This record gives sequence, structure tokens and C-alpha cells, in this order.
Amino acid sequence: MLAFLLATNMQTKEYKMKVIKDTDDFTEQILNTKGLHIVRFCAVWSGPCQIMGTLYEEMFTLYKRAASFYKVDIDEAPLLKELSHITELPTILIYENGAVVEAIVGLIARDVLIARLEKVIK
Repeated sequence: MLAFLLATNMQTKEYKMKVIKDTDDFTEQILNTKGLHIVRFCAVWSGPCQIMGTLYEEMFTLYKRAASFYKVDIDEAPLLKELSHITELPTILIYENGAVVEAIVGLIARDVLIARLEKVIK
């Protein structure tokens, strides 16, 4: 019975993309948590961010079991933009155990995004 409950619990685990609102949340969720964390820095007014947002949602669906996905709206969390040295939008930073291991800046093609993610996810 325990094996059934564990298997059922594993099958129904719900994966959610998280929104980071401030530096405390960022520190707790990304910098101080082991694992692979993919963070999208964006703004609602940016056309390229909207385009990449669709791709990011698709990447979340494909890789949600391999990494945690986050979104930071730079207008809601301007200090995170500054602290993360974001100079261009959209920017995706990939953290492993609290350290940046990959940066994806600007509008890129779907196949390039997949290749860059798979390089890190292994």
C-alpha cells in the first residue's frame, strides 16, 4: 500500500513556474537552494520578452522535471535586475547550486534555446 501511495504521489506531483518578487525571495529560492534553477528576467512592455515568454513556457513543459523555472519581472523587482547585472531583455540565467552556469541574452531561436538548456541539464 505504501508503494502505491508513493507512486501515486510521484505521478501527481504538480510542477509550477514560480514568480520571484524581491531579493529575499531570490536569495531563498535560487541562491540558497541546491539544484538547477532557470530564471527568466523580462518586462511586460518588451516585444522580445513576449516572444521568448512563449518559448520559455514550452521549455518549462519540456524540462520541468529536470529544473525549477522562475520568472522575474524587472519592473516589479528592479533591484534584482541591477544585482543580476541584467543589461538586455530578455535574459535567462541558469543557476546550479546558487551560481550562474549559463546566460542566454536576447531573442534566440527555439532550437538554440533547447541546445543551450540541454547542455546544462545533461
